[in-house]
Amino acid sequence: MSTAVSPRRLLLVEDSSTMRRMISTLLGDEGYVVETAVDGVDGLAKARAKVPELILTDYEMPEMDGPGLCRALKEDPILRTTPVIMLTTLGATDNKLAGLTAGADDYIQKPKSPDEIRELFARIKARFRIADLSAELTERNRLLESAHKKLTFELDLARKVQAALMPKPPKPRGVLKMSVRYKPANQLGGDVYDFYRLDKERLGILVADISGHGVNSAMLSGMVKSLASSLSAAVLEPGELMAGLDVQLENYFPDGYFCTGLYLIADETTGLLRYAGVGHPPAVIVGPEGIRTLDSNPGLLGVGMVDGTSGGVDRLQPGESLLIYTDGLPDAATPAEEMFGQARIEQLMSENKDKTPDEILSAIEKVVADHVHPGSAADDINLVLIQYPPEP
Repeated sequence: MSTAVSPRRLLLVEDSSTMRRMISTLLGDEGYVVETAVDGVDGLAKARAKVPELILTDYEMPEMDGPGLCRALKEDPILRTTPVIMLTTLGATDNKLAGLTAGADDYIQKPKSPDEIRELFARIKARFRIADLSAELTERNRLLESAHKKLTFELDLARKVQAALMPKPPKPRGVLKMSVRYKPANQLGGDVYDFYRLDKERLGILVADISGHGVNSAMLSGMVKSLASSLSAAVLEPGELMAGLDVQLENYFPDGYFCTGLYLIADETTGLLRYAGVGHPPAVIVGPEGIRTLDSNPGLLGVGMVDGTSGGVDRLQPGESLLIYTDGLPDAATPAEEMFGQARIEQLMSENKDKTPDEILSAIEKVVADHVHPGSAADDINLVLIQYPPEP
């Protein structure tokens, strides 16, 4: 298979027939393919017709001089990146500045001696090296842009699939009403929530937060959801489910990954809550009697740290709302790195305690957006709100 490299194509624009013949012959002897033109107008026409790899042009010419040709080349969308070397017998600084300002990439005296000829060849080779590097960079940028577009498309598709897999709150079967919001920090998130219908009165609710965010965390969140669903089918106590989830996740999570979680079983007819959490932010209950929290046990899921998990019992009373959330909410920070914080969450819940679940979550989202403006939250934010509406 032939690996021969095609000779480089040059355009020489020179009004002197003697100089044109001499330079084109020297360049031809060096292996270049040389097209010639007699002035700027002729040179521009031939450049547009043949698109040379480099142009050598005289400074002083009739019809269109060297600077005029440079300006016309730089205005042409196809020729604007073609390197131009200006040849002249005019050595004044003003002439050099005029040529370079017009768009010439280099400026050199017309060769009259062997040393000057060698310098011309060296300048041409240098310009080709720069042009080749620029072309290589352009191609790499094109490939990167193409890969980025493909990745963006695939991530956007994955985001839509992940969003479609996020369940809506189940239809009420008792006194409790629910609402959820999920906002990933990137296209894909590492938070997960799910609802499990245990029987006609009891509903299992899971909220978990996988370390990190992005593709890896999103894939692991699907695993957490699947494993928790299997465990919930056994109608385990919340503490037992947390311990079982820890054992199973340890077999699947890569080194360095873990998650926190809170699982509760809500009796939709009475408001009774049985719950257990591991390493998760405290859930907040707000109502006419004030604020209280459902606290998690210390530790992490997925690293074998859970050896039996104690749970708790509570009961939602009429007019009370329970907010379960991931740490992206309290950790949401201003550009000056002021955290949103637990106190602000409790204050918001208190200020909006008489609103519907959807209205409460909308109020929280608005205040968070204002808090992080003009930026965005650095971590996924998952909100699940359960409310026992006030009695009529």
